[in-house]
Amino acid sequence: MKRTTFGIFLFLVFMASPSMNAQSISKGAMKKVTVGLDIFTDMWSNTPTNVTIRTVNPSANTYITYNMNVANSKNLTFGIGLGIGNHNMYCNNGYIENIKTDTIKYIPVNSSLHMKRSKLSVTYLEVPLELRFRSKSDFKISVGFKLGYLIDSKEKYVGNTTPKGAIQLIKRKGISQLNTFEYSPTLRIGYKSFNLFFSYALGPVFRIDHGPQLHPMSLGITLTPF
Repeated sequence: MKRTTFGIFLFLVFMASPSMNAQSISKGAMKKVTVGLDIFTDMWSNTPTNVTIRTVNPSANTYITYNMNVANSKNLTFGIGLGIGNHNMYCNNGYIENIKTDTIKYIPVNSSLHMKRSKLSVTYLEVPLELRFRSKSDFKISVGFKLGYLIDSKEKYVGNTTPKGAIQLIKRKGISQLNTFEYSPTLRIGYKSFNLFFSYALGPVFRIDHGPQLHPMSLGITLTPF
C-alpha cells in the first residue's frame, strides 16, 4: 500500500509540475484538464482537552481533474478527477496511548521526559467533484465536494522515552478505529493560477465512541499550473 500511495503521489506531482512540456499539449486539451496543489493548515475541532494541539498544522493535497462544459457555457465547467489528500495534527505535550486499542486516547507525556512533538497523519485517495466558473478576466470561483478513502495512517513521536535518554523519532503505523471514508465540501476563489482554498470534513476522523471526534477544517491556497 505504501508503494502504491507513493507512486500515485509522484504521478500527480509530476503532472502538476510547471516544468512539464506544455507545448506538446494542445490548448483544447489543456482546457479539459486542471492540475492543482493545495497547501494549507488544518484547524481541528473537538480536540482532546488534556493535551495541547498546535494552532498551525501544515498539510497538502494534490489532484488532477477532467473538465466538461456545462450547458454549452464557455465559463462554467464541471470537473471530476483523482487526488491524494493529507491531514496532520501536531501535539506539543501528548501522544496516542495505544494505536491498536478499541478506544483511541491521547495522554500527556510524563513531565520527566523531553518531548518535541507528536503528529497524527491520515492520508486519503480522493475523488474531487467541482463546479467552476471562470470569467473572461480569469477570475475563478468553484464549489465542490470530495470523497476520500483512507489509505494510510501513522503517528510520529519526537522526544525521549527515558529521562536521560537521547531524542529519537518513533513512528507507529496503522492506527485503529479510523473511519474509512472522508466527506468534505470545498470552496476555491482566485485569479488565474492562484486560489484561496477551504474545506471541512463532515464526518469525524475516528469512529464515534472509539476516539476523539476530530474534524479538520482546512484553509490555505491552491496553485494550478494549468
